[in-house]
Amino acid sequence: MSLKTFTTRQAAERIGVSRQTLQAWIAADRIPAPKPIEMGLISVRLWTKADVERAREFKGTLKPGPKSRKKN
Repeated sequence: MSLKTFTTRQAAERIGVSRQTLQAWIAADRIPAPKPIEMGLISVRLWTKADVERAREFKGTLKPGPKSRKKN
């Protein structure tokens, strides 16, 4: 039985944030992230459902920021 995994982009979609936001949380040590796996010249993180759920729970602890203003 194989374990379903997600790329960082897919995980971000499931969490409801951008890939850049998710990567910023990782860089700031705000959430635990899967270890990168080297695949040739690139490295990828493979997220499990549990990883995604932990990040979603973290997102739920954040206060909403100010709304951006539209430029006319």
